Amino acid sequence: MQVSWWSLEGLFPAMLCIVAAGLVLAAMGRLAASRPGLLLVLFFFFFAFAWRLLSVLYIDVWGPVYSEQLDRQIGPGLGTLPLAASQGLVIAALFLSFRSERLRALSDGFVIRLSGLLRSGNWNLADLAFRVVGLFVLLLWAELLVGGHIPLFAKLERFDYTRLYGGPLHQRLLEWGPMLAFQLGVLMSLPALHRRPLDKRFGALFAALILYLFVVGHRFSSFYLYLSFLIIPIGAVLLGRQSAGQTSLPKLLRSFLLPALGFILLIGLALVYSYAVVRSGEVEALGTKLVQRVLVQQGEMWWMTYERVFLHNAWDSGLAVFKLFVAPFDPSRNSTMQFLMELGLPLERAQFILQQGSAYTGGWPEVLFELGGPVEGFCLVAISAMLFSEFMFLLTRCLVEERYVTCFFLTPIFYAVSTFLVSGMVNSFIQFTFMVKLAVVAFVYVLEDRWRRSVIADTTSNSGERVVCDQKEPAV
Repeated sequence: MQVSWWSLEGLFPAMLCIVAAGLVLAAMGRLAASRPGLLLVLFFFFFAFAWRLLSVLYIDVWGPVYSEQLDRQIGPGLGTLPLAASQGLVIAALFLSFRSERLRALSDGFVIRLSGLLRSGNWNLADLAFRVVGLFVLLLWAELLVGGHIPLFAKLERFDYTRLYGGPLHQRLLEWGPMLAFQLGVLMSLPALHRRPLDKRFGALFAALILYLFVVGHRFSSFYLYLSFLIIPIGAVLLGRQSAGQTSLPKLLRSFLLPALGFILLIGLALVYSYAVVRSGEVEALGTKLVQRVLVQQGEMWWMTYERVFLHNAWDSGLAVFKLFVAPFDPSRNSTMQFLMELGLPLERAQFILQQGSAYTGGWPEVLFELGGPVEGFCLVAISAMLFSEFMFLLTRCLVEERYVTCFFLTPIFYAVSTFLVSGMVNSFIQFTFMVKLAVVAFVYVLEDRWRRSVIADTTSNSGERVVCDQKEPAV
């Protein structure tokens, strides 16, 4: 393969792309090093950002490369630059939202936790949740075993199993699994707020869910998604401790080394089994498949948007609004990728792939530039970055302050926000159900805040002294 930058003419654009990508990756590293807990809170997004950025960099520098999914050559170019700028805006917004003054307001000296003020009752929330989730996991495994079709042994693809044999509990897990993983993370990290060990019971339930996903044919993407949602509450707890200088990045990495190695081993086994057994006919082309999956498919849809918007100035806001919000191919799914696939592929082929339940990777920031063009698109990126970073701080604050009712109702909102920032899904934000969820969250937040204040006030008046130092609102 001829590398396009082995010439004076191609060297400068390649170096620009490499420097831009390096700056963004360095900024991610700086944020993780200065705020280690934030690495866990944002792992889902940072991993997706880095993977897509390196994929686009590969297309820009080593292009033209063949895209199997698009059935055409893409690259070389400068697609890395606007993507790096977009991701840089998100990182800058995160630095602002999680600045030192705000993190200090989340430390033990500023936060009043009601679990230390309320009297113990006859039942325990963690025990009740363990029994309910444990029952769901047992029934989930029973549904699989009674059904008689186990993908790991029957050489079934996960999509085929879901379509042909997946029971109601299996369907619910696919719909709500990441949010369940988030709640397991909340319950597991709850004791750590009071400097006690993590509740390993919920870690065991999570391991049972991951093993189930492995048996029914899931691979990297599901494991990565579930793990990312599980560790968010743990990261929030670490942010509170970090304010007191108790956490460092090397210490954090060492503490997660063994679980991470086990997780990587499981992912490797799942990938090897998928390609060597389930897709045994593709073993000869394994190297090509991995290059496509790892280096091309993550960035190909962004490169198509870059070519269309930045090189040819061929963007149509009216068409984008119509296809995203008014008449998407399938309103029940992510309309962004449907629209991008219809633009980048022959229409019949795109719709055939979508009808099979598949979709390509990407969506953000593509959708914003398809809506706003090369200039206004950056304004939309900046707005989305600020809203995302403030939402993540709100979620972190609620976790640290033990606002668990609000956290519960924030979970579906968080799922929609995270889906937008990774895959560009915007049509969920105009749904009536989403508006209802927002209203419910606002009502619950106000109600829980009033209850917190009344409990703190009653405890203070009954004891005749202040419980802790005045609770201060995070700096704005």
